[in-house]
This record gives sequence, C-alpha cells and structure tokens, in this order.
Amino acid sequence: MTRPSSSVRQSGATLIVVLLLLLVITLLGLAAMRGTLMQERMSANANARAKAFQYAEAVLREAESMAATRPALPASGCSNGICAMTPVNQSPPWQADGFWLSGGGYRVSELEQQPNPYGLVARYVIEDMGEGNAPSSSCTSDIDMSAPACSGSSNARNYRITAYARLGDGAEVVLQSSYQVP
Repeated sequence: MTRPSSSVRQSGATLIVVLLLLLVITLLGLAAMRGTLMQERMSANANARAKAFQYAEAVLREAESMAATRPALPASGCSNGICAMTPVNQSPPWQADGFWLSGGGYRVSELEQQPNPYGLVARYVIEDMGEGNAPSSSCTSDIDMSAPACSGSSNARNYRITAYARLGDGAEVVLQSSYQVP
C-alpha cells in the first residue's frame, strides 16, 4: 500500500493560506490609503480656512479705515454697511439668517470686486456703538486704563466692525473688532 507524500496533501492548504495573507495585506493597504485621503482632506480644509481668515482680516482692516472717516450714520437699520445703534432688546442685523448673502445692509469689500481664483465673498458691517471717552495721548498702556493720566477726552465715536469672508469651497470666517475714532 502506497501512501501519497505529505507534501502532495498540503499543496491546497498552502494556496488557501497565501490567498488569506494576500487578502489581509490588501485590507491593510486600503485602510492606509483611506487614512492618507482623510489627512489630505483635513489639510485642504485647514488651508481653505486659513485663506478665508486672511481675507477676513483684510476686510476688517478695510472696514476700520472706512470707520476712521466717521461715516454718516443712518437713522435706523443698515445702509451700505453702516448701521445705526441696535436697540438693547434686539439682535444685531448681521446675526439674521442669510444676512451676508442676501441681507443687503452689508458693504461689499473691494477684495470681492477684484478677480480671484477662490470665489471670494468678502463683506463687512460697521455698527454705531455710541460716543465715549478716548484715552489721552499721555496714556502709556492700552491695557491699564486705571492710571490717572488715562482719563481721556470725550466725543470719541465707538464702532463694532464685523467682517465676513467665504470662499467658494465653503470655508467661512467672521471676525469682529471694536474700533474707536477720537
């Protein structure tokens, strides 16, 4: 009686083991590719948000130079980016849904009017916050207003400036600053 050698009986098992190893390696490769694609997507989103932030900062600077001219204030509401003081019991106009895209009270930034490859929407609003005291020129610190020499003079106009920048890929940034014109 002849028995087949053990190597003949195991040849089918070797094929199955190799196919299983190939399947495991393929799954590991696909998982690594998925992780790489996710990191690439996150990097692109972070880059788009950084660009939108830079545009919003530029829009904020543009609005601050406009506020420095002490623009004429409307009696109520917003007109071409200049807003009257909002009553205490109401929300600012820029908080309304769809204000930045179809609200009409904003001012379109010069950046939006220039050609750019990003589909930029750049707008701002300057809100009147009333008059107050401006620090005198003898103040040595913008932070410590408790110093006696920082009493200041009146008739300074206070504004709240809100800048909005949105890129075509959906990255959106809103920045706000308080601005005082002596």
